[in-house]
Amino acid sequence: MSRRRKMNENAHIIIDGTVVGDDESRITAKAKGHYQKLDDVHVLRYFEQADSGEGPGLRDTASTIRIAPGLVEMIKRGEDSTHMVFDLSCPTQSVYDTPYGSLYFQIKTQRIDISEGTDRVAVHLEYSLFHDESHISDNRVDITIDKI
Repeated sequence: MSRRRKMNENAHIIIDGTVVGDDESRITAKAKGHYQKLDDVHVLRYFEQADSGEGPGLRDTASTIRIAPGLVEMIKRGEDSTHMVFDLSCPTQSVYDTPYGSLYFQIKTQRIDISEGTDRVAVHLEYSLFHDESHISDNRVDITIDKI
């Protein structure tokens, strides 16, 4: 079965992550990237700067996000690499590789909402993060894709 390409465009991408709790913290990343829709799968490709300053040692991280009903996959390749899968049907395993070693996590996804408009796709994701079966945090991620 071949995939039909429906859209292939440049996009503004905003990823807003929140650690939920008493000491709630928030991280926002913005990038320009490439958006495709293949059948029911939204695919984003973009680069993130590893450091906000300029100069030697500045490295970009190649990032890919795949979004499908009930499933979100985030892949980052660079100095810090990770492959996280958020699956409503079952818990998943993730490895976060850094220059100092690897960290192993389990992800339990509680919610994935996808809304799609003419020029915008929005994703709301809620999940819990565990290490060796010990709860680390509850998290929310909102991904907004504005087609250019």
